[in-house]
Amino acid sequence: MKLHRLLFLTALCVLLDLRFASYGAVPDSLALSEFARIMTAFSEEPGHFPGDNFVTNESSYLHVVPTVIELGNRGGVYIGVGTEQNFSYIAASRPDIAFIVDIRRENLLQHLLYKALFALARDRTSFLALLFSRQYREGETAVTGRPERTAAITGVLEYIETSTTVDSLVFEANWKRLRREVRRYGIEERDDLDKMRYIYRSFYENQLSIRYAETRLGNGLSYPTFRDLMTGTTVEGEFASFLSSEDAFSFVRNLHLRNLVIPVVGNFAGNKALRAIGTFAEAHGTSVSVFYVSNVEYFLINHFYYMFKWYVANVDALPIDEHSLIIRSYLGVESHPKRVGRHLSTSTAHHIRTFLESFRRGAYTRTKPVWWRFWPWDSPFWSGGGHSYYHLVIMGDLCP
Repeated sequence: MKLHRLLFLTALCVLLDLRFASYGAVPDSLALSEFARIMTAFSEEPGHFPGDNFVTNESSYLHVVPTVIELGNRGGVYIGVGTEQNFSYIAASRPDIAFIVDIRRENLLQHLLYKALFALARDRTSFLALLFSRQYREGETAVTGRPERTAAITGVLEYIETSTTVDSLVFEANWKRLRREVRRYGIEERDDLDKMRYIYRSFYENQLSIRYAETRLGNGLSYPTFRDLMTGTTVEGEFASFLSSEDAFSFVRNLHLRNLVIPVVGNFAGNKALRAIGTFAEAHGTSVSVFYVSNVEYFLINHFYYMFKWYVANVDALPIDEHSLIIRSYLGVESHPKRVGRHLSTSTAHHIRTFLESFRRGAYTRTKPVWWRFWPWDSPFWSGGGHSYYHLVIMGDLCP
């Protein structure tokens, strides 16, 4: 370990008062007080993001799941950004602990709301009923026609839509239960609670049709709904969301119940969140197994290249091995060569080590134009400095 890195990590430990950082395996569970303390200690000042972000806009997010299962490591530390798509990657990679890092404090609050929902739900069906404030139709009970544990997600969603109804009184009663639960996580400020109620009410009002945004896109497509996302498949056509099976749901729920899914407010190019997670992983003798970055790098490499270099330095400080993966999502005007059908996004998997080695060779620069040929291979495409992110995602060594 280089001296300057050792000094930085030592100073960071002092700064954050990382009393948990004794060497040994990742704890099997964390006390709720320790969960809240880590969440606060690792967090940075929140940044601004235009608009809400209740669900992902990446319709292709499940395409990389087979690659994660086949080539990634189980266990270790998962790092992700954004909302519910992280649960599907967690279910696939089976980490020992997960950190969700997002520049929006609202994202942290939404994940604490999800944590409360996982705590109060028994299975996929009750989770969805809680999330969307549904009650059983007159004459039906919790066991009438209830989907079997082995039911496909399509059957579970059909049951929710046909055997339950939306009810404002249920919404109010559920919110009181959820509010009591999230206060156990250290959320007491009126502003935070109001934002959480707003998020929860948005799911109640929009139901399974809730989207990242209602904007109609120029190509005639629209962002996927929650229903679309949960019934999404791999390229091979297999259901793969965290609600696709009780086993996947139970793994994520169990990790939540042991306080091992920790939301953090942080900037990937910041000086605290990623560094603190790396220190935690090193202190517990483990490595980062999956780092899901969505398209955050787009904003760094194309608009704030100096911040992109800070981000790379943060990634370089993470403990990794030859199996550590990075998951990216490409959303752009140029069609990605690995795009599937009419999906709005293209999700790609890469080795973190390959990414770092490529950066050291000077592969990712904002000023260096890139010449690419993609399908049909005899049709050239010129990508200048303004499209460096295209260069970044096209270089993936594990694209599905």
